Amino acid sequence: MKAIFITNLFLFLLFITPVNGQEFGQSKKLFSTPGFKKMKLKYEQCVLSKGELFAKVSTPSEAIKFAPIACKREILEIKQFFLNSAFKKAVITALIDSIKEGVEIDLVNIVYKERLKYLKK
Repeated sequence: MKAIFITNLFLFLLFITPVNGQEFGQSKKLFSTPGFKKMKLKYEQCVLSKGELFAKVSTPSEAIKFAPIACKREILEIKQFFLNSAFKKAVITALIDSIKEGVEIDLVNIVYKERLKYLKK
């Protein structure tokens, strides 16, 4: 009984490793395409520029909240790009959230730098 279990476990591990490697390879290829990089850069630039503009006329929290909303079209282009791939919707949602979170980190830094410039004047 233990021998059968161990054999099944070994076969499972033997076959699961190449599948995971293929999945990571597909996502890596997708992220390295020029089209994806261009769309992501466009989204980043849009959010950061809107955040900088909003920081001049509103509070930092409002700038951080509304700058990504102002660039909704760009993030929807990225989402459509992923929908055309073989990823599941849950994975696509996680990827989009990851992109948003990365840009929001940079946005916070830009907004507070802009506010510091304003306060020094």
